[in-house]
Amino acid sequence: YRSTVRILRAANQVIANNPKLFDKKLWSEHGTGEPIQVSAAKDEMHEAESVVMKLMAHKFEHRTKYLDYAILYRGNHQARLFEEKLREHKIPYTVSGGQSFFDKAEIKDLVSYLRLVANEDDDPAFIRAATTPKKGIGNTTLERLGEYARLHHLSLFAAAFEAEFQREVGHKQLDDLLNFCQFINRVQERAAREPAGELLNEMLEAIQYEPFLYDTEDPRAAETKWKNVMDFVGWLTKKGEEDERNLLELTQMVSLMSMLEGRENGEPDAVKLSTLHAAKGLEFGHVFLVGVEEGILPHRESVDNGKIEEERRLMYVGITRAQKSLHISWCKKRKRAGETEVCEASRFIEELPQDDIRHFGNPSADPAASKEHGRERMAQIRAMLGKA
Repeated sequence: YRSTVRILRAANQVIANNPKLFDKKLWSEHGTGEPIQVSAAKDEMHEAESVVMKLMAHKFEHRTKYLDYAILYRGNHQARLFEEKLREHKIPYTVSGGQSFFDKAEIKDLVSYLRLVANEDDDPAFIRAATTPKKGIGNTTLERLGEYARLHHLSLFAAAFEAEFQREVGHKQLDDLLNFCQFINRVQERAAREPAGELLNEMLEAIQYEPFLYDTEDPRAAETKWKNVMDFVGWLTKKGEEDERNLLELTQMVSLMSMLEGRENGEPDAVKLSTLHAAKGLEFGHVFLVGVEEGILPHRESVDNGKIEEERRLMYVGITRAQKSLHISWCKKRKRAGETEVCEASRFIEELPQDDIRHFGNPSADPAASKEHGRERMAQIRAMLGKA
């Protein structure tokens, strides 16, 4: 088996708590390996920040590739905070077992406006923004614009202002097209100097995005999509304030990852974000198993329905995805349905072989770990300097 002795010992000990259908013991030829880290985070934001910092520090210190790392979780809803943190630090990633938050249609709609504000020659962004929500710019007008732009080697945006093109189009169609382009110009002028949050909210108001959702979706779907948009705007607003970044700088952060999109051949060098179910059969050098709390892993419903063995098998899957190092984390508090709840570590953490574990962020569990934690902080600082 390709994992270290410690990782396999942990897997064997956890699964041994399930009634034995057969005695499943894994063995290793890969040495004892480093201790398994178990970290307690203040809350889910702290967990995401901490995992991404540790990943960066580890990669910097061990000269590994991004594809050597996986962040695994019980449910796809847990992915978003990790996606945000990875993007903030310009770390490429791919998502399995569910749709990326940034691939949702409503987020792509808003990002198309941001991309166009940052670069008016971005033709795919132009087409999406010009047609969502509808602004009276029809397919015929866009086809003519596209044809003119192609013949004259111009972007769609630039072509719209050409006198020759304008003579080819009816007054009403031209007015709608120019209104849209001038709106983008006005946002561009303000984007470098005004607070990002203010501008984003005004932009959503101007394009009437919320009414558009409620007109085109059933009420529950529209509500979910609008909440995603508000979460996205909230995140960008917060980043703008914390880092004193304007809307153009924030857009660069959001639009990165295009380097991944164009790579058809071979596996991209990217961190894998995945649900435990989707990770079956995969292996990674270094695994971060996150949200290992009562109510998440094991899942509340499974506990209530007496299906704890299936949850333990998922924990076993998570542990055995790791070949060289395993980091397990849980949150002391977490927001659920807008309310902050106190959480407790999963029972599966107690089932691990305690001699193979180092606890962090939970002094009562392991006072000796604080020294190691100090060294790790230094490694993180070095990684950040190396990144700069």
